[in-house]
Amino acid sequence: MNGNDRKYPPHRILSAAKIARIAALAAGAAFAVGAQAADFDIADLLGAPQPEQLTAAQGAPLLAWVANERGVRNLWAARAPQFAPRQLTAFDEDDGQVLGALQFSRDGRWLAYARGGGADAAGNNSNPTGDPDGQEQAVWLVASDGSAKPQRIAAGRAVQFAPNGDALIVQGRGIGCYPLPGATAPGWCKEALIKTRGANSAAEFSPDGKLLAFSSNRGDHAFVGVLDLAARSVRWMGADFYNDANPVFSPDGRSIAFLRTAATRGGEAFDLTNAHPFEIWTADANTGLAKKIFHSKQTAGGYAQFSATPLLWSRDNRLIFASEQSGWLHWYAISPEGGAPSPLSRGECEAETVDLADDGAFLFSGNCAQIDHRQIFSVDAKGAAQTLLSAKDEISTEPTVLAGGEWIAFRHADARRPTAIAVMPRTGGEPRRIFPARLPAQFPLDRLVEPKTMTLRASDGVISHATVFEPPAGFKGKRPALIYVHGGPIRQMLPGWHYNSYYYNDYASNQWLASRGYMVLALNYRDGTGYGQAFRRAEKQGPRGASEYQDVLAAQAWLAQRADVDPRRIGIYGGSYGGFLTASALARNSDLFAAGVDRHGVHDWRESAKGGDNSGSWGIKPDELETAFKSSPVAHIDGWRSPVLIVHGDDDRAVKFAQSIDLVGRLRERKLPVETLVVPDEDHFFLRYATWLQVHRSTMDFFRRHLPPGAD
Repeated sequence: MNGNDRKYPPHRILSAAKIARIAALAAGAAFAVGAQAADFDIADLLGAPQPEQLTAAQGAPLLAWVANERGVRNLWAARAPQFAPRQLTAFDEDDGQVLGALQFSRDGRWLAYARGGGADAAGNNSNPTGDPDGQEQAVWLVASDGSAKPQRIAAGRAVQFAPNGDALIVQGRGIGCYPLPGATAPGWCKEALIKTRGANSAAEFSPDGKLLAFSSNRGDHAFVGVLDLAARSVRWMGADFYNDANPVFSPDGRSIAFLRTAATRGGEAFDLTNAHPFEIWTADANTGLAKKIFHSKQTAGGYAQFSATPLLWSRDNRLIFASEQSGWLHWYAISPEGGAPSPLSRGECEAETVDLADDGAFLFSGNCAQIDHRQIFSVDAKGAAQTLLSAKDEISTEPTVLAGGEWIAFRHADARRPTAIAVMPRTGGEPRRIFPARLPAQFPLDRLVEPKTMTLRASDGVISHATVFEPPAGFKGKRPALIYVHGGPIRQMLPGWHYNSYYYNDYASNQWLASRGYMVLALNYRDGTGYGQAFRRAEKQGPRGASEYQDVLAAQAWLAQRADVDPRRIGIYGGSYGGFLTASALARNSDLFAAGVDRHGVHDWRESAKGGDNSGSWGIKPDELETAFKSSPVAHIDGWRSPVLIVHGDDDRAVKFAQSIDLVGRLRERKLPVETLVVPDEDHFFLRYATWLQVHRSTMDFFRRHLPPGAD
C-alpha cells in the first residue's frame, strides 16, 4: 500500500489524544469480549482444502475433483462405495495455475484435465507469480488409480475422449487429436484435425465415434458442423444467417440438435441485460438438412443459454433445455419431433446445475425449497414429481450421478462447515462429506456466526435481499458496520460458504470481519441472480442509470437505524461490480459512507463501452454515452471525501486495470485520502492464496484504522 497518499481534508483531522485512543481501542483494549471472539485469523478460515470442481466417469462409479489447499491445486479421485479419496497429482506451489476441464475416459481408466490460464490478446498466459519463464495452458492425462505420473498431451484448454478410448481431442487455438498412452492412433487422428475458417471448438463425438460435432464461430455469425472422421469431410447443419451453437447428438447418433440465436448485425454489441430469444433445431447428421422444433418467447432467453450445457439429449430421447419463459430459470423437456415443452423444474425459484441419470431421471441444484440457499432435487423421467433430496437450509450444488445410478456426488456446505465433496444415495439422505473428511485443527468451526437473511425496500419500491453477519455476543457499545456488495452482477450471496471460489473467499472475509466486531450486511441488490428474470433485468441498471445504487442506500439506512450500529462508522466494500458500487457510494455519499475498499471496480462506463473486457457486456450504444458517464463514479468525484483503498491486479481481463489508474489519478489530483494495493501479474479472480491473504488483511487493516470497533 502507498501510505504517502493518506491525506485527509481538514474536517477529518484528529487530535493526538483521539488518535491514541482509537489506536488503543483498535488494538483490543475496548473490545470487552473474551479472546474467544477474535482469536482466529483469515488464514485459519481459508486453510481448509477447497473443492473447486467435480466430475464423474460414465462407465465406472468414479468421481474426481480439484482441491485447492492454500493455493496448491491438485486432483483427487474416489470410487464407490468406499469413497476413499486418492490424490492423483503432486503440485506443491501456490502458483495460481488453475486445474479444470476435467474429463474421464468412458471406462474410467484415465482422467484428462487442463492446467493453466488462457492467453491474453498478446499471447501471454496467466502468470500471477511473475515466473520469468512464463506459463502455459496445456492438457494433461493421469491414471485415475494414481498408478502413473501425469503426462502432458498438448497445449490446450479443453478435451474430449474418443468413445473407443484410443484418442483425445484437444481444444486450443484449433482442434487437434492425440493418441492415448500405449494406444495406436486411429488413421483419422491428426494434430490439426479441423482447419476450416472461424474459431472452432469441439462439442462431442457421436455414440459410435465416427462423427465429431463442433461449433464454428465466424464473428457475427456461427455454424454447427459435423466432421466425418474417416472421410475427412465437413457437413454444415442447416447453415443460415444466424448464430448456431451447442450441438448434441441423439442417442442413435443419426441426428444433431443445436441452439439458434440471432446473428450480430452491424453496430450491435452483446448486452447481458437483454432476454435473448432462441430456437431449438434438429438436423440429419448425414445430410445436414435441418428443421426448427421450438421457438422460445421473446423474453425466454437469457444468461442460461450462455452456460456450459444449455442443451442436452437424454438417453430416453428427450431434448432438455434451459429457459426463462416462466420468468424464472427452469429446465424443460421436449420431443425431438417438436410440440409443447414439459417443465422439469418448477416454482418461483431458479434451477442451476443439472445432470441426467441413465434411467431418464433429471437432477438439479437450485433454490426451490428456500430461496437464499441451494438444494438438490430429482425429477422422474415423466417429469411428474420434483423431490427434494437435500436439506433446505444448506448449500448443496452440482449433483452428479455416478455410474450404476446408486449414488449422487455433489458439493456441500452450510453456514459454518466450508465446501466439501459429499455423496449420498440417489434417493436422498444425510450427506457423507468425503473430502475433506476432517477440517484442520485451527479451523474456528464453533466460532462462526449464522448469517440471518432479510429483505430491504428501496425508495423506488424494489425489494432486495441480504444476509447479515452480527458480531458475537460480548462486543460493547455501538458497532461499526460494513455493506458487502458482490460482483457479476449476475450473482447471489448465500448465508453459507459459497460454491463459487471468489465468493467462498469473501464469505470467509465477512465472517472474519464479524468476529472482529463489525456488523456486515452482504447485499443481494437488483441485477443479481436467484430471484427471477425481472430482478436480474432491472431497469436502468449499471451504465443506464445505476438504479441498483438505491438498494445500497436502503442497506445503509437499515444499518443506520439500528440501536447497536454507529451511523458515523458505516463502510462499504466489494469487487468488480461491487467495486463499481463501492466507488459510487463514496463519490455520491461520503456523508453516509465513512470508508470503502474498492477491488477492481468499474469507474467510468465510457471506457467499458470501448469493449475488450467483461464490463463491455452491456452493449452501450453511442447515444447512451452521456447517461453512462452520469452513471459512473467519476461523474460524482467532486463529492468524494471518504478514505478508500483501491485494489487491482494488473493482469485483469474482466475489468481493465486502466479503470483504477484513472480513478486513482483523479483522487490524487484532488488530494483525497486514497490508499492503493496493486498486485502485479494477478488475475481479476485472485488466483493465488497469498493474494487473497494480502487483500483480506489489507482490508481488515484499512477498516480497523478508519472504522475502529469500540471507538464511539
